[in-house]
Amino acid sequence: MLERTVLLFTFLCFGIAVSCMADSVLIVADEWPQMEVLGDYLHDKGGYEIEKVEQDKMPADLSGYRGALEFVHGDLKNEPARALMDYAENGGRLIVVHHGISSAKKKTKGWLSFLGIELDLGKEAEHPYSWVHGVSFTMVNLNPNHYITSHNVKYHKTIEYQSSDQPSKPVKSPAIEFVNSEVFLNHQFTDGREKTVLFGFRYENPKTGKIYMQDRSGWVKRVGRGHAFYFHPGHTVSDFENAGYCQILLNCLTWNPYGYRAKD
Repeated sequence: MLERTVLLFTFLCFGIAVSCMADSVLIVADEWPQMEVLGDYLHDKGGYEIEKVEQDKMPADLSGYRGALEFVHGDLKNEPARALMDYAENGGRLIVVHHGISSAKKKTKGWLSFLGIELDLGKEAEHPYSWVHGVSFTMVNLNPNHYITSHNVKYHKTIEYQSSDQPSKPVKSPAIEFVNSEVFLNHQFTDGREKTVLFGFRYENPKTGKIYMQDRSGWVKRVGRGHAFYFHPGHTVSDFENAGYCQILLNCLTWNPYGYRAKD
């Protein structure tokens, strides 16, 4: 009888631990002011417990987390990158934000190919990757019927946008504006139609007047038994003070790819 009671107690404790982990989100970062704002939103609006770590302090086992968010500005080391990729492929939700795709990540083994991205650098590149600081741009909803782009998200602008998937005609689309932020140009997809594109961006160079409209500001991709997400904004604290953007990131955690809500 005692052995049965101990066994039952052990299973109960294990179940509680798994349940608690499923309501936890891991943030792996090397810049924290932005993540403090986002973490507070995910906790206050989503009810998730937030665990914040540097990449060399990641837990050995990521399998129980509801989601893992990568926000490493500098070099992403091979070992933590591999752990994050394995987590996603084994059923997790890996949310890569802003400079999670950047020139520094070309040194991280397998990272960009895992995400289906190429960054062409140098003067000889046909579509050279570049970035511009201290500018404004709009993130445009290109998939308005998707749960991630629509659930509890308020859009305060409507702009004319022409998809970079040509030939396309301009259409009026809901958008979120980011001011005094950073824009990345010419992320190139290497995986054809494997991604579901959620957002594009519209950016006008204030010096030349050239307008960039690229379907690269937000997407989701099935990887193994899980999913990888990417979202372009996030350079400044003010980017995350936009409740619409934080809600989009929260929706990645509550979205169920099989047609019903995982958690409201």
